[in-house]
Amino acid sequence: MKFKLFSLIAIAVFVLSACGSPSTSTTGTVIPTTPATQSAPALTSRGPAVLHIGWTEEPDTLNPAYAFLTSSYTTFDLIYNPLTTEAPDGKYVGGLAKDWSVAADNLTWTIHLKDGIKWHNGEAFKASQIVWDINAIIEHPDWWSTLSNYTNGFKTVTAPDDTTVQIVTEYPIANMDYRLSFLYAVYPPDFQNFKSAEELQNFNNFSPIGTGPFKVNVYEKDKNILTLDVNKDYFGGVPKVDQIIFQKFDNADAMVQALKVGDIDVIASVPATAFETVKGFDNVKTTSNDSSYFNELIINSVDPKNNPAPKRNPALEDPQVRLALETAINRKDIVDIALQGLGSPGDSIIPPVMGGGFWRSPNIKDVQFDIAAANKILDDAGYVKGSDGVRTKDKLRLEFRLQYPTSNPVYPRIADMLAGWYQQIGVKANVEAISSDSLTAAMTPTGDYDLVIWGWGPDPDPDFILSVLTTDQFVSGGWSDSGYHNPEYDSLYLQQQQAIDKTQRQQIVWKMQEMVYNDRPYIVLYYEKLLQAYRSDKFTGFVVSKLGIEAAASLTQVEPVK
Repeated sequence: MKFKLFSLIAIAVFVLSACGSPSTSTTGTVIPTTPATQSAPALTSRGPAVLHIGWTEEPDTLNPAYAFLTSSYTTFDLIYNPLTTEAPDGKYVGGLAKDWSVAADNLTWTIHLKDGIKWHNGEAFKASQIVWDINAIIEHPDWWSTLSNYTNGFKTVTAPDDTTVQIVTEYPIANMDYRLSFLYAVYPPDFQNFKSAEELQNFNNFSPIGTGPFKVNVYEKDKNILTLDVNKDYFGGVPKVDQIIFQKFDNADAMVQALKVGDIDVIASVPATAFETVKGFDNVKTTSNDSSYFNELIINSVDPKNNPAPKRNPALEDPQVRLALETAINRKDIVDIALQGLGSPGDSIIPPVMGGGFWRSPNIKDVQFDIAAANKILDDAGYVKGSDGVRTKDKLRLEFRLQYPTSNPVYPRIADMLAGWYQQIGVKANVEAISSDSLTAAMTPTGDYDLVIWGWGPDPDPDFILSVLTTDQFVSGGWSDSGYHNPEYDSLYLQQQQAIDKTQRQQIVWKMQEMVYNDRPYIVLYYEKLLQAYRSDKFTGFVVSKLGIEAAASLTQVEPVK
């Protein structure tokens, strides 16, 4: 799955200035009027085929150097190509790469590119260009912070000729297929002139040049509209729709209604609370798949010595308080009530579906919901209920901010449920909905929060979600939202990256997830179902898989109903 963070995870602080980049235009024209600089789409007897997709959170940026949201990576897979890509069946196939192999030394990788690849501006694609892209990440990992983990252990990257890439690594890499699937070919002239990480990360890239099956017509961020046109020169075969229009809805109910009346054709994520209703719509087909998406309660775990120092209730540093907070959570009720049964109780950051369960530790035993036991934990730890029902110990008072992003329609119900359970154990939770960008600014690397409900959509390989909890990721532009810091965990992360033997790596991954589970920077609440829907009277050919019907592997196959 290409989704770094699903639609609930943190949005980066967004800066609209282009910081000197040559590509800053945000104007464009939606079919049927054709921009002067673009060729007109192929017309049929019914006119252009325009697919409308609704979602509740738009891309935070179109710049792969600093993108966090699932919606950004969905867009990247439509406008860019990586060297490899995950297929709907979970296997890796060539993106730009025709084939790839490693030498007997297990260090030297040779990648041959497919024929006929062109940039959206018509320029022929050369191996040296993606070599520049990869080397830029290697040379400035803090600039390309959201991609830097994928080049860990890369020693040299060269282009022996225009159609060959050679990567020499410092140590054998067992998951190279996966690593290559996030190394996008971005147009070097758009990225070569930046002088600092700040300049690069503030580049919005609203007019990107890629090699993918679609190209950006216009991103009207103020109108919540992203319009993509078909790439008639796509080397992988021209898609059968002429244009895709992504529309952000601030209200999930309005999005569902738009699907019902035919104003949009696809919902990328149907709210669980509306799924049964949507199933009853005329001419609408729903899909439900197990996914690796999980949602968690994030506990501020930032090192007290961090600069800046975390702004949190210090009682959260007490392991017994964390244990009590988990013991007071009824995960089954969350799934049954908030998700209406469309999910399953969670525990580990490695979801059951990842690798068919191979990477998931069998040693994790879920903490059972027990209000009486949670009260006893706090009693034994010396926290005493006051006249207002809230526990205190010395100068510590168990009153916490409980925040969540406004983009998720399920979170308000979950927050109220948590607050109710916590009240029963003498903990006061002050519930607050906050915008994604404001929440991210407060979390990483500031550490100004107590408890946050949010979620992740891990990669198909455990490497990424494990990296999120490393100390080095709690920096501006990093992935860590909890601020978890554990030197042993950090060391194990590097070990699992270098483990060639799959069983050896499995044991390391098991130990890492057990550490996270016991230290509780995250309390995983539940695993989601991937719930989607589309107008079956207007379009057909969607590929239903864990990647989602809005993935490139699906949208390149979609066509109008004849």
